[in-house]
Amino acid sequence: MDIIYLDQPLTDTERAELLFAGHLLIYRSIPAMAQLIEETDQQLRRVLNGLDPVFAQHQLAPEQFLELTGQAQTTFRTSAHNRALFFQALAQCGVDLSQTCYDHFPMRIVPSRQSHQGAMTAAIGHHRDSWGSNIQSQQNWWAPIYPLESERSITFYPEYWQQPLANNTGQWRFTDYLESRNQSAAERQVAYPSAPQPIEPVDESGAVKIMLQPGDVLNFASAHLHASAVNITQATRFSVEMRTVHIPDLHQQRQAPNVDNQGEPAMYKWFKGIEGGVPLSERLGSL
Repeated sequence: MDIIYLDQPLTDTERAELLFAGHLLIYRSIPAMAQLIEETDQQLRRVLNGLDPVFAQHQLAPEQFLELTGQAQTTFRTSAHNRALFFQALAQCGVDLSQTCYDHFPMRIVPSRQSHQGAMTAAIGHHRDSWGSNIQSQQNWWAPIYPLESERSITFYPEYWQQPLANNTGQWRFTDYLESRNQSAAERQVAYPSAPQPIEPVDESGAVKIMLQPGDVLNFASAHLHASAVNITQATRFSVEMRTVHIPDLHQQRQAPNVDNQGEPAMYKWFKGIEGGVPLSERLGSL
């Protein structure tokens, strides 16, 4: 696995060839991402009554922190303006928006204390995003809102690109997760796991913590095993993420290897066109 830093956009074909060979791409200093960061910081400070978002958890009781950050996450997630800015960032990375579908665009928060964790306010354990979607051509995009530290970032496990990891993809069901989520308060913990999980320990000896600057955008294949770095710092991590599928990749079968996913079917219904909003399942026809 190479980490490739880019100062110029890539075509969708160039990107797919690198990602599906197991490389990580970091696009540096994306203008639209810088604008999104500036506006998101302002939104967070308003909701947190002027507190510095990175350290606000130390000044707020857990329930108040979860309530306020939950409000900020809901506002962010439902903002067409925020999505449009990130779509612009993708275009500046070289993505053909007319041929690309996405699922959603959340802001994730990882506090440094277990007491201040909720649903989208929590670290995420080891997983491949393709375990849930069952789409090997899927790509992930991830970007920090504030400066990172190695223990407050995202971790990858390159040896598992070709090595299987025992998991419960054969038993996990999205419908069961939806039922559990519908019974839970918005932006809070859900009893049923939101995605399949490993059922054996992960070898941490080869873990690689990724560092990038605010304004940079990380791009990786959804088949990469990754996790939130365990936050042992005194600061809260804020990041945004999106999953995309480039339609020609599906037609031309450009994809990452499937080494351990037993889930089905492919969840094309999660994705819709960036331009026009047409569901991916409709655009694919009989594929």
